[in-house]
Amino acid sequence: MRLTLSILMIIAVIAGFAVFIVPNYHAISGIRAQEADYNTILANARTLQTERNALVEKYNAFTPSELSSINTMLPNNPQSVNLILELNAVASQYGMVLQNVKVNNSTTTAGTTPTAGTSSNPNIGTLSIEFSMQGTYSGFTSFIKTIERSLRIIDVQKVTFAVTNQKTATYQYTVDINTYWLKQ
Repeated sequence: MRLTLSILMIIAVIAGFAVFIVPNYHAISGIRAQEADYNTILANARTLQTERNALVEKYNAFTPSELSSINTMLPNNPQSVNLILELNAVASQYGMVLQNVKVNNSTTTAGTTPTAGTSSNPNIGTLSIEFSMQGTYSGFTSFIKTIERSLRIIDVQKVTFAVTNQKTATYQYTVDINTYWLKQ
């Protein structure tokens, strides 16, 4: 009877081990693997928070005038009307007026292949403006030099010209420019 009771006890212990201990051991192993994953994620979050804090400190170090200059250089929207008005104001300084203005607001996406002079960043939009103007060669070169020195990024893509009056050396210029804006 003692032998039978001992054998039953051993069988009960083995059954208890198989029924309770083994499944819980596998569950605990899975939880430990998740813990390691969560610790990695937490470490990455701490690193990102440190980088974010450093970037906020750099951003706060900019003066309002510097932030305004950055916003002028790469605005948050195309601002085509403002740009046309600014270009017209510059042209009027040299006795010219913008005519036949055509605006094409294209956006560069990750799936497109950029052409020469365009951005490959999907967060940057391209604003193409084509316009014509009439004036002297010296006035036109002064106009180009002025927009070249402007704070806004402007790429002159194409310039064509034709003589309109040989006696006064007046030309008709057609200019195609690209400028960029930051998508949000």
